[in-house]
Amino acid sequence: RRTTRFEMEMLSKLSLQDGDSCTFFMLDAKFVRTFRGKSLPFFQELRDKFTAKEPLVEVALDYADVVKGTHIETTLAVSHRWMQPDDPDPDGEQLKALKDFLNSPDGKKIERVWIDSACMPQDQPKGSCSEADKKDFKRMLAEVNRLYLGSTVLILLDLSYVSRFWTQFESWLSMQFATPDGLKPAVGTENERHHIVCIQNAAEQSELHEKMLIQSWATKTPEQAHAFLSKPDVTVTNQ
Repeated sequence: RRTTRFEMEMLSKLSLQDGDSCTFFMLDAKFVRTFRGKSLPFFQELRDKFTAKEPLVEVALDYADVVKGTHIETTLAVSHRWMQPDDPDPDGEQLKALKDFLNSPDGKKIERVWIDSACMPQDQPKGSCSEADKKDFKRMLAEVNRLYLGSTVLILLDLSYVSRFWTQFESWLSMQFATPDGLKPAVGTENERHHIVCIQNAAEQSELHEKMLIQSWATKTPEQAHAFLSKPDVTVTNQ
């Protein structure tokens, strides 16, 4: 697919002007650290079947929070590719990498985790999405840039990650920091907040793939990111 008007509008919404807050569902990091399944359940299952453990929390995020970095120390947003159209993590490697990070020194202060499959209403299993769920999904998707600009970001990098619109967009956001005057490069400064873990076949040459991703996105302006993501070799999917 070619990049659609919606995706380009996502790039144009980065002025960080004052606006209403957006409420996101997030996972309690303690739930993720101790979860024993192979891969995380989808949002509807977490909402409907895990109520006793209360793994989902609601967090309101506005642009003032993004600029101030209010949630960076305690909130983690995960950037990853869905390995299959209906299953982001069929072999559990993504969850393993996420848990390893949360239990590492870099992740020990994280209290909440946002990952799309578990924190946004997905139509998984098919037909499980209500009209209210679909509305919530569109609302959160339209404001997802707040998460990748206002949180610590864990990039789960596999070989196909660099061909996708959404994952590259998320990577670029994770390597910027928000100021009242717009976005500035964060890599190499005190505002750096992204972490890259190479998974699947990318793990064989992790330093090379990590370096290439950073070189591609660390210093791009919004205009340069827009032009890059508009190229025909960038694949746009719903995941």
